[in-house]
Amino acid sequence: MSKNLKRAALTVVGAVAASALLLPATAQAATPAAAEARTATQQVGTMDSGWKLDIAVDAMGYIGPIIGNVLNDIRMEKDRSGFVHRQLDDTMAAYSGYNVMIINDKLDYSMDLHGVVANARVTQGSATYRVLAFQSGTIVNRGDGGWINWGFGGWFTRDGGTVVFTS
Repeated sequence: MSKNLKRAALTVVGAVAASALLLPATAQAATPAAAEARTATQQVGTMDSGWKLDIAVDAMGYIGPIIGNVLNDIRMEKDRSGFVHRQLDDTMAAYSGYNVMIINDKLDYSMDLHGVVANARVTQGSATYRVLAFQSGTIVNRGDGGWINWGFGGWFTRDGGTVVFTS
């Protein structure tokens, strides 16, 4: 099970537990038959990867908005690599002639950049990224690579997690 899917499963379990605590006493079933009548198993979402999320939901609708938020978070996490690609393309177009780095701010990284013309933070799902446009410098990524965590373009050489940019 992927890290994001585990996080989503834990979020759903937490949301279900929280909703049980928040239900008004009058909505709680007095008998097992009443409890069965009050809940139903519904498919509340599917993802492109083929998995689906089934959950026993309260018929009065207390948990529906929570599940919608969880599914939205899953979709946003799933599209992090697409987000980095799009952000890189947009920044390269806006700052043509400059080097560009998009990097997950939670990574362990260091940088020594020169001629910085853009330095912003943007959020996608639960991740915040630094978006940089600059003339030259070095960035060392000691964390995970891959498109969900970083993307870069311009004039550079790369050796593992170390990228040296020239102008």
